[in-house]
Amino acid sequence: MDLTSKLAAQPGAEPVPGVLDAWHWSRMIFSFDAVVSGDRVLEMRVMGEYDPALARAVLELARDHSEQLLDGDRPLVTLDGLACPGWDFDTVAAVGPEVHEYHSQEDTDLHKATVALFPAWRQEFAGSESLAEARHQFDRGLQPTRLRRDPVPFLRMRYRNERTGSHSEGPDRGLATLDVLRHELSLLPGAPGSHVEWENRLGAIFRAEYDDTLTVHGPDGPIRTTGDDLVALADQSVLRPEEAV
Repeated sequence: MDLTSKLAAQPGAEPVPGVLDAWHWSRMIFSFDAVVSGDRVLEMRVMGEYDPALARAVLELARDHSEQLLDGDRPLVTLDGLACPGWDFDTVAAVGPEVHEYHSQEDTDLHKATVALFPAWRQEFAGSESLAEARHQFDRGLQPTRLRRDPVPFLRMRYRNERTGSHSEGPDRGLATLDVLRHELSLLPGAPGSHVEWENRLGAIFRAEYDDTLTVHGPDGPIRTTGDDLVALADQSVLRPEEAV
């Protein structure tokens, strides 16, 4: 399959200046940039506001380190080192055809050969994402086609509150946002038998419980705490996990 010809044949496609075998095209509110790397296409899509300099930086970093993106062991792979003036993204994320649907309707062969790229922040990934988690993050969690978005720090959690009756689904920790974690922690005081458990991107696990007093169990053992201090600890553990207890 001649991938370069397939990209060049996209309606309105033009070569990306200075990047060999790379093409740019647009359709309605979407902008597309893709580069051929061996038997794969590395493609970035953007909805709305678009910056060709950022797209080029993403393509070049991905192409220069494509062997790391194509190892086939993980459904979601990241590359550190993204830098582009005007943007604070520091990472390129990539998912394969088992996660994305690029070209799946019009060209199944091209779909199978395409790796989807998007700019991101290192704090958004653990490196241990399951296939289901990768699909969730790509489809909804991280808004990969939007450049103007806020970071979504990686977080898994589960909880049960005996006073409100609210709880997470299933026995395992699932992907969540920091706002949800903060909210559930704020409801712990005065709810005996309740707990909130969370995991940061480094794999450290914390469990907060209420039984007359608030206690949080972390990598360094149990600590008695207050509601405000507990939320501050949670913020640190998720936003700055290298500093967390």
